[in-house]
Amino acid sequence: MPINYVVRKKKDQSGNEVKELYYAVPSAIQNKGVSEKQLAEDLHDNSSLSAGDVLSVLEQLPKAIARHMKEGRTVTIRGLGTFYPALSSEGCETPEECTPNKVRLTRICFRADTAFTYDVKHCEFESMQLRFTKRPKPCLL
Repeated sequence: MPINYVVRKKKDQSGNEVKELYYAVPSAIQNKGVSEKQLAEDLHDNSSLSAGDVLSVLEQLPKAIARHMKEGRTVTIRGLGTFYPALSSEGCETPEECTPNKVRLTRICFRADTAFTYDVKHCEFESMQLRFTKRPKPCLL
């Protein structure tokens, strides 16, 4: 199944002048995500584990990752990728002023494993606009 996209006009402000350019963006149809139950069934079908065992692991995984990240560790799942925190702080004039109460977590980052990226990149794309414009027009009598 291809990844569906639509084309949207956006302002490009990267140069000296503002340009309106067209970019491909994922179509809303992709937003119908896969639940952990669906993943558990997929993994169950390809392993000796029961769907319940897999579901239990998938439910515990976020908590385990969060626990290790709170301890300052990155978490790597071979074949998937690495989770790590991104930090920021207020600007300070001296290093001593940059105290823990001025530091905050800005986001959780994910760096995909090379093999995982390769698997996902080798996919097909389909324009939703072209898909809907190719439909035959109804015959009006």
